[in-house]
Parts: sequence; C-alpha cells; structure tokens
Amino acid sequence: MRDAGALGLAGTAAFDGLALLGPLEDSTVLISGATGGVGAIAVELAAAQGARVIATAKSGSESGFVSALTAAEVTVIDYTQDVTAQSGRSPPAAWPSSPRSPATAAPSPPP
Repeated sequence: MRDAGALGLAGTAAFDGLALLGPLEDSTVLISGATGGVGAIAVELAAAQGARVIATAKSGSESGFVSALTAAEVTVIDYTQDVTAQSGRSPPAAWPSSPRSPATAAPSPPP
C-alpha cells in the first residue's frame, strides 16, 4: 500500500505564507486566526520547522484546539482581551520597516 496526502487550498496558503518568511528554526511566528483552516495548518507547519509559535484564538475550546494541534509548545493569546498584558511584552515604539512594508513602498501616482 502506498501512502498519500493532500494539502488542499488552506494547506497551500499556509505553506506559501510561511515560505515567504524563509527558514523558521529558532524564530518567532505569530499566527493570527489560528482556529481557521489556513491558521491551523500554519501553526502545525511553523512548529514542525522549529519556530516558536504565538497564535491568536478565543479562550476556552478554541484555545484548547490550537494547543492540541502540535506537541510543540504554542503560546495562545486571546485576541478579545488585552494582548499586551498576555504577551508580557510592551509594544515596540515603532514597527521595524521591511522592503515590503507600505512605509517603504513607492508612492502612489496622483489621481
């Protein structure tokens, strides 16, 4: 018997999104919407690649669902509560820019 598997649209979206980040080992990844199809698979893929995963989900059964996706430790943050207090960190004074961020993108032409 041969083994088979399918990733489907949600799996492909999760895989492609994480691939844009490059190697994930020893990095931290935030998965917003971790209870959805794309988010759940992204949690599993990021954890399997050695990333520290922080995921958003409501407390209770949704949080339990996300925690059960992988044997790796996943920090679940309830997005309906104070995210800063849950993370134990202060937000940065300014978000770092990246080549793909709107702050460094070419200006739009005038209308």
